[in-house]
Amino acid sequence: MTPSRLYMLFTFVPLYAISQKMTIISLDSSKVKATIVSDSAKQKLVQEFNGKQDNTMRKQWTARTFRLSNNQLLIEFYDEQALLINNFTDFEKLEKIRFVKTNIDFLKKNISYKIEITYDKGQELIKLLNPKKLSQFKSELPDFSNIAVYELPNGQILFLNTTDKNQSAAIYENIKALASECNDVLNQEYGDMDVASKKFINGDPLLDYETDGLLVYPKDIKMVIQNHKLSLIENKIYVDQFYGNLYWSKSGYYVLINEINQQNGAGKKMSILTARVYETLEDVRKAQIRYENSKQREFHSEHFYQKISDKYGKDFPDYIPQLIENLPHVLNFDKEQLSFDPAGMEIVDEAIHWVATNYKLFDSWFPSALAYYGQSYILNKHDGIWIVKKEKDYDVWVPHLILKDNEDAFDPRDFYKDLFEGPVPLKSAGDWDGVIRKIRTNN
Repeated sequence: MTPSRLYMLFTFVPLYAISQKMTIISLDSSKVKATIVSDSAKQKLVQEFNGKQDNTMRKQWTARTFRLSNNQLLIEFYDEQALLINNFTDFEKLEKIRFVKTNIDFLKKNISYKIEITYDKGQELIKLLNPKKLSQFKSELPDFSNIAVYELPNGQILFLNTTDKNQSAAIYENIKALASECNDVLNQEYGDMDVASKKFINGDPLLDYETDGLLVYPKDIKMVIQNHKLSLIENKIYVDQFYGNLYWSKSGYYVLINEINQQNGAGKKMSILTARVYETLEDVRKAQIRYENSKQREFHSEHFYQKISDKYGKDFPDYIPQLIENLPHVLNFDKEQLSFDPAGMEIVDEAIHWVATNYKLFDSWFPSALAYYGQSYILNKHDGIWIVKKEKDYDVWVPHLILKDNEDAFDPRDFYKDLFEGPVPLKSAGDWDGVIRKIRTNN
């Protein structure tokens, strides 16, 4: 093996070690082997293989595409991760694939995909493939909508919205990807946290869950230890105000369970315990450090617009052009795609969907999204002017888009909440069609 090959081998072992392998199955059953790489791995690949951005190959609903000198391609997503594929032939196989990022609150976020098809094509696939119908999934409001879910022979999920006048169909990589977009499936597949706790007690480590623990009762501990094959390895571990005992499972993960014999807030033994699952011991140590650091910070609440008020104050309208200009940077799309028409807003909505699962980034992009939406409204509706009002009770300056009738185009608090908790499309958050305004006026 030549020195250059050795160099490449040892350079890229760490990259692939932290990547996720993925097999994508297209509508014609052809397969694409791909690797999802982190932002840092993507940058190293672009550097080492002289990556060149090729806008003629920009895939819809992705940020950009790079050609590498070894003929591989990198498809970059809005969250700065990327998909590494072998060649242009594989790229062509992905034509009908739409990549999505799951956004279920209590589950880990990951990149998946779906294939949007016509309702007639969905019906055709049912007749052709005779897939297994997953009858446990049904509409929770049958008077208003109906759905049907099937498992295809290759493991993909076929979803049909069978509602009259609203029929549609799509193929999803798996149930999680579908549940991320369909509340009925989400509720029926995962249930509430009581359902999750029962699964955990029965031996499911729920490694895809992203919660701060599951609630169990002292009477359940024996069953938890037995079903997870646990061995006690350490006592008195703090990751919150109550300490726990750390166990190692023969299946390779760690479980931290509150010690029963300690005082709770009422000065008695613990009547309800929290159990937390960690994939590695390093994860346990990180949780301990986070808790210790949190004790040094004082908790405080603030107004939704406190940070915007502190930074821009009553002069927010003067910063609108600058904030809009910064939007492609904070949402990771190219400046030439920034426009105030429906196509431009769809790109912004998609980018927000990809970055919104990282709540730490919210304050970095929300002011620009607010400025962009307001300007889009003004340009398309030919109405509206920015006025900054002071909420005296909170001593906070809040931007308002005021229309000719002196009413708000949208409630700035609702706009904030919808994007933070959702996110929902900008037009919905900003009451683009005036539905909320009409209700407010009629009342």
